[in-house]
Amino acid sequence: MPPELSLTTTATEALDLLYQHRLLSTPQLGELLAAPYTERSVIRVLDRLRRHELVACVQARTGTGRMGHRLWFLTQLGAEVVEAVPDRAESRRRLLTPALAAGQLQAHTLAVNEVGLAFMRAARERGHDFGPYSWRHEVAHELDPRTAGGRGHVIADSVLRYWMPLPDGLIAVRYRFVEVDRANRLVDDVVGNLVRYARLREVWADRRAAGRDPRDDAPRWTMLYRYFPGVIVVLTNAGRSNLTRRLSNLLALCRAEPELGSPDGVSVSFVFFDDLMTRGPFAPIFRRLEGERLVNWLGHEDSHVLAEGASDESAG
Repeated sequence: MPPELSLTTTATEALDLLYQHRLLSTPQLGELLAAPYTERSVIRVLDRLRRHELVACVQARTGTGRMGHRLWFLTQLGAEVVEAVPDRAESRRRLLTPALAAGQLQAHTLAVNEVGLAFMRAARERGHDFGPYSWRHEVAHELDPRTAGGRGHVIADSVLRYWMPLPDGLIAVRYRFVEVDRANRLVDDVVGNLVRYARLREVWADRRAAGRDPRDDAPRWTMLYRYFPGVIVVLTNAGRSNLTRRLSNLLALCRAEPELGSPDGVSVSFVFFDDLMTRGPFAPIFRRLEGERLVNWLGHEDSHVLAEGASDESAG
């Protein structure tokens, strides 16, 4: 850190949020920082950080050709400042370059963060525990090379961790994998990726059944989840009629896949990005592979129902 620079609490938190979420617009940062920070005060903090070369920014791309919000990301120096904090839980050293921040990765990263923000708003309204650090980007899960089709990794666009109370006084944690589908891939490629989640679940189930053995070279991530996370596919970047048709095709192809149709297999649900932004995750706006009725992200038609049954982790 430059010796003449003394960071305020707000500046330090802004750096940490950019480290965690890679690319954030000014309004997104303001919402993550929460009251009492106004957008104007956030801009002052960011401009000061930019003068010290700890952050950089690009202009958001808009479909109208107008200038959008500034989008902020860490420089290498900024990442080094964050990582200098003692006893940091983890390092996530994948930094964006200006070219990546200004390119196709821009819309995808911002959309992933908007999904996280939608869950954060819902949690704040209900007194649940889901904050600025409750989602992580591009989390890799290794497939077991000893099993069929077990080469490589499944990389979730993000992993959500949401804590909430249950009616019986217990507390539950819900994990979800999030995939943002911007309608720029073939439908069968999206389904193929979901099939890999089903294989990932098989690895998880086998590993959990075998138990922990320090001599075992099986993937270690399997011990992180007491219950295997469901997958939320968020559809965006096309007109409503096109997304509706795309969803219909996705459902048909997924239901024809034996690895996705198993009752005790991976749970997959689909939601339109715009619905999630305007109505929130507790509204019945999700379509699951099983059943025809719209449900909320917990699988209930009633947005006030919190209990999800034994498929999720709970603690006293």
